[in-house]
Amino acid sequence: MDKELKNNIDFINQKVGKKTGFSIPNNYFEDIEEGLLSSIKTESFTKKNSFKVPGNYFNEIEDDIFAKISNPQPKEVKIISLRKRFLQMVPVAAAASILLFIGLNYFNTDNGSTYTIDDITEADITAWYENGYGDTDDDEFAIALNTIDLDSDAFSDISNDNLEEYLDGIDSSTYLNEIQ
Repeated sequence: MDKELKNNIDFINQKVGKKTGFSIPNNYFEDIEEGLLSSIKTESFTKKNSFKVPGNYFNEIEDDIFAKISNPQPKEVKIISLRKRFLQMVPVAAAASILLFIGLNYFNTDNGSTYTIDDITEADITAWYENGYGDTDDDEFAIALNTIDLDSDAFSDISNDNLEEYLDGIDSSTYLNEIQ
């Protein structure tokens, strides 16, 4: 089949020749769009001249320009008083400084005080435990105890008299009832 098609094309080329009689100019397809659009635009232009120069324009223009330059009309200039602007800003600055002062004092509650273990009351510990922070499941209390660094000198300031007084003040009957 391919051989027959090739023979047919060769036969036609021998009879007609390689040239078909049609040719296109160089860069025809690249330039056709631009040429077509420019011809459409130029056809839409009016043939009438719509611009006219007034009579004696070029004779009088020089005199008009010199008249405007030599007699400049004074313009009214608006003067802004800096003193007036400053006095308008004083109440705003005072209000801002008062708000800043109140804000800094309100949010600065540290006041240089530090808290120690002695500041924690028994009620605080009880409330902490009752609110579920002391559960044995969480091991928070054990972790807190492990992180506390106890020195051997930590209990050196407890005197024997204070220890005896503390132990005498304990109601042992409540502990015995809990054991049973």
